[in-house]
Amino acid sequence: EPKLEYLQSRLELTDAKLRSMIIKLPQLFGYSIDNNIAPKLCYLQERLHLNQTQVAKIISKQPTILCMNVESKLEPNISWLQERLNLTDAQVSKIIWKLPQLLMYSTSDKMEPNLDWFQKVLKLSNSQTQKIVMRSPNILYYSIEDNMKPTLTWLKRRLLLKNNSEL
Repeated sequence: EPKLEYLQSRLELTDAKLRSMIIKLPQLFGYSIDNNIAPKLCYLQERLHLNQTQVAKIISKQPTILCMNVESKLEPNISWLQERLNLTDAQVSKIIWKLPQLLMYSTSDKMEPNLDWFQKVLKLSNSQTQKIVMRSPNILYYSIEDNMKPTLTWLKRRLLLKNNSEL
């Protein structure tokens, strides 16, 4: 199958990884190499200034990226991250490299509310927020109610803090 050969070669996949990807995403069989898969891989490589091996690792971590639309999902998410956090091309590439699933989340329903909450509660400047997200981009998708609030409460109690300004 030419599609499988292309994926294996382009993404530097072992037989086992290719098999795993196809099991997770059987819809790849329905995608055209020329009209869908190759353009997405090229887009990621060019937009994020990555080499072929780096793109392959991103797709290995989050193969569903191949099912996403560039214009309606990938580019808007990358642009949002870059603009909202005032990131350079290299910085946004680093975040996506660390956590490619950020390309999957809604900016308006998940990432923006998380960032706003985090910044407000901890009284962070934009540059402080940027530094934290660069270190731990996971905060963009953690649940505020189930993760971030309880963690902050625990930290306050643990450190015997009376208010956020003492963080």
